[in-house]
Amino acid sequence: MVMTKKKRMQTFTVEIEKDEKFYIVQCVEHSNCFTQGRTIEEAIHNIKEVIELILNIKHPKLNVILKDALVDVL
Repeated sequence: MVMTKKKRMQTFTVEIEKDEKFYIVQCVEHSNCFTQGRTIEEAIHNIKEVIELILNIKHPKLNVILKDALVDVL
């Protein structure tokens, strides 16, 4: 009988803030994982790619935190 490990989906917290042109997103747990995007959706897509590449984690789940200025905009 072969036993396989079931991979647990890992959740990461990311913070998003807006500068003049871009949305900047950084993983709270791993400060070396950060990126940007022209839209919030693009920034979230990009940070998932960064987490996958740097941490070698497939399909990470994100807990997104919008910085104060973004909450007012949305």
